[in-house]
Amino acid sequence: MDKYYKFEKEIAESVGIEGAIILQWVKDNETATYIKLEKVFSGLPFWTETDLVSHLLDLHQKGLLNVDLDKKRISKESNAKSKVLQINNKTTSRANIDNTWQPSEDVVEILTRSGINEDFINELIPEFIVYWTERPGTLVSYNSKFIEHVRLKWAQHSAEIHTKNEPSTIDSGWYPSDDCMDIIQMTGIEKEFVDQYLPEFILYWKEDGRAFVSWDVKFLDFIKRKSNFTLEDVSKEHTQKFDFYNPYDETGTAENKGDNAALSKLRNKYKI
Repeated sequence: MDKYYKFEKEIAESVGIEGAIILQWVKDNETATYIKLEKVFSGLPFWTETDLVSHLLDLHQKGLLNVDLDKKRISKESNAKSKVLQINNKTTSRANIDNTWQPSEDVVEILTRSGINEDFINELIPEFIVYWTERPGTLVSYNSKFIEHVRLKWAQHSAEIHTKNEPSTIDSGWYPSDDCMDIIQMTGIEKEFVDQYLPEFILYWKEDGRAFVSWDVKFLDFIKRKSNFTLEDVSKEHTQKFDFYNPYDETGTAENKGDNAALSKLRNKYKI
């Protein structure tokens, strides 16, 4: 693997650094009529496969590469450099996005393969069109930008799902999560102890009827308190009681009250 990646400045000015690096790499590694995507991924490992395919499609959209996702291969256009220069000289003549724009089938396939729902993708198209309609004359690949836009929105959507758990009541089959159990065991509480008092916890909160977002937090507090109470009870059971006689205690027992009175007289007599 090369330590450095090179690219031509004038190409980078037209298609960006990413595109310039890819075109130069393809030029240096094109030993046949096409290059397998697998080789492209291994040759340019600093991009994720999704990001790299996005850059390849950008170049495909500009007519600088042929990308065949079905056959998983790419090939370079014979006059790629001249097309780059044409793009550079005709930036202002680029067609603007219109209300009928749709992402290509390849773009939709890339997004759905990464786990994004197709309905979610389609819902973002009007928003995307409005955004780029307000930026006429901008030299971009709408397909490439749409991939970035959808991935960002999907990440935000997924984060909201994870942080918006609705409060729920406890059910009979509830059990603390693995993370909760790890924390419990790190405090020295054994799993057997947890299993012993779990039914008591569930019964209490089923009768209470209140709903909480996290039952792990409630159970963690419960089991730690239960463990502390148990340790205190065990400690008390093993504590021996001793009845120490205090000669200076004026409130002694019936048996030693007489002795206490005599000692008191002696202390007064000898000023001690």
